[in-house]
Amino acid sequence: MEERYPVGVTDSCAIHVLRREGDGAGYASWSATIGLRSGDATIHVPGHYAGVLAERLGAAAERFEPGRRLARDEYLDVTALTTDDIDTIALSSTARSPVRVTVEVPREEVDELALLLAEAQQLIETLRQGLGLVPDSLPEAL
Repeated sequence: MEERYPVGVTDSCAIHVLRREGDGAGYASWSATIGLRSGDATIHVPGHYAGVLAERLGAAAERFEPGRRLARDEYLDVTALTTDDIDTIALSSTARSPVRVTVEVPREEVDELALLLAEAQQLIETLRQGLGLVPDSLPEAL
């Protein structure tokens, strides 16, 4: 079974949080997706990584220089690109991924994308803790 939680959208991307039952405890069952709204490409990142990527994207926009690799780790390469006078940040899966995928986000959307990824991380943290803190009924005073 898979659960999908929409987090938000930019003009070009949609961000979701996914939970797969049976993938283990902790972060193993959680992931975040960055998908082009056109449906052409989607990148899945592990549940612990959405917040890391949010921080990296915040710093990437400030260091934008076409052709420059802005970040790289075992999950993604983040590269500044300019094509037809349009600045984008390319998020590309690494060789670790069985399929190479690139999602290009317009530079002016990067801050919004970073905020949505931070929200996705917060949602994962909240859902991982479960609903044990939610009362079964409201107090009678209400």
